[in-house]
Amino acid sequence: MAETMTPYERMRAVWECEVPDRVPYMPMVVFFVARQGGLTIKEFVSQPEKFVDAALDGLDYIGDAQHPGIASANHMSMLGHAGWDMATLDWRLWDEFPPDGNLPSIYEKVLIQDYDDVMERGFATILFSTELKNGIHERSVEDFLYYHFEHKQVWSKAWRRFYAKTGIPILIGGRSEHPLDMLQSYRGINQLVMDMYTIPDKLIEVMEWLADYEVMQAAQEAETMGAGELPGAENIFFYNGGPPGMPPDLYDKLYIPIAKKMIDAWVERGFNVWAHWDNDLTAHLAGIRTLADGLPKGRLLMDLEKTDMKKAKEVLGGVIPICGNVPSSLMVYGTPDEVDAYCRQLIEDCAPGGGFILGAECETPWDSKRENVVAMKRCAAKYGTY
Repeated sequence: MAETMTPYERMRAVWECEVPDRVPYMPMVVFFVARQGGLTIKEFVSQPEKFVDAALDGLDYIGDAQHPGIASANHMSMLGHAGWDMATLDWRLWDEFPPDGNLPSIYEKVLIQDYDDVMERGFATILFSTELKNGIHERSVEDFLYYHFEHKQVWSKAWRRFYAKTGIPILIGGRSEHPLDMLQSYRGINQLVMDMYTIPDKLIEVMEWLADYEVMQAAQEAETMGAGELPGAENIFFYNGGPPGMPPDLYDKLYIPIAKKMIDAWVERGFNVWAHWDNDLTAHLAGIRTLADGLPKGRLLMDLEKTDMKKAKEVLGGVIPICGNVPSSLMVYGTPDEVDAYCRQLIEDCAPGGGFILGAECETPWDSKRENVVAMKRCAAKYGTY
C-alpha cells in the first residue's frame, strides 16, 4: 500500500496517539551511522557535515526521524549541562572504534561531597575538581568557547541540509538529564542510595536546583538547533529513567515529581518531550502515566528500553505514546529472520489504535549488523500498515 504521510506527519500522528498510515520506525542510530560511514569518533563529533553525509548514505536503514547526535556535540563544550557530561567522560579514548579505541565512556566518580556547596558555587566544584584526570583541563579556552557557541550552529546547518534532501525530520533539538540520573555519576550510586534514605529532603532540594538549570539549557539548545524551523528540533530528549531497582514508593517520591516539573516547564515554553528512559520501568508505569496530567495531547512520548511494551501499551495507551524496544543483543548477534519475528510481535502488541513507534531498545549499538537494522525498517511497512 502506498504511503500517504510524510515522515514528520507520521511521527506527529503518533505523538497525538492517533493512527498514522503505518507504524513509524526509529532505530536511534548514532555511532552506528558513523561507523557505517567510515568515520572516526573524532570526525563524527567535530565534523557534523561528515556525519550527515554518512546518514545520507544510510537511507536503507534510516528511520522516520534521525537522531542528530547532539549529545556528542554537547560533550565538546564546557559550559552548561555539558560540563557535567565532560566531568565523567574519558577523553583519552576518542579516536577509533574498538578494538583500536573505544567509545566515549561515562564513569562514576565521587565528585560531589557537599550538596550545599554545589548549589552555592555551581559547576565549578565539579569541573575543576583535582579528582578529574580525563584530559579536560588540557584543552584551550578558545576550544571550549568555539564548541559551546559556534559549533552548535554548524551542527544545525548540517541537519537542515539533511532535512532538505530527505524530508526526514531530526528526532530532537535539545537534551537534558534527570537530576537523579546525573547524581549517579557525580555522587556515586552507593552514596546516592544512602542519600535517598538518610537525607531525602536535601536530595530533593539539590534536584530542584538542577532541574531549573537543565530546563533552561535544553530549551536554549533546541532553539539553536532550529525549533520552529527545522522539523523535530522542537523536541527535548529527556533521559534516563532513574537508578535501576528503585522501589515504586521511592520512585514516586523522588523521581516522578522532578520529572513532572521539568516536562511541564518545557511544554509551557512550547516544546515537546521525548522521554528516553532506560531500565525496566514496568513497576512504575502507573506513576509514569501521571506525567501526562494537565498536558495538551501530543507533547510527551515515552521511549522505553527494558520495560514490558505490551504492559506499557495497556497502561499508557491513548494517553502517552510509546517507542521501543528491539533488544541490542538481537541487533548485534541475531539474524534478520529473528529481528523480523521480534518486530512482528512488538507491532502486534503495541500498534493497534496508534501511538506506537517501532524503535531500538536504546541506541542501536555501533557494531550491529547492517542487515538487521535494514530488516527492522522493513518490518514497519511489512507488518505495521494500518
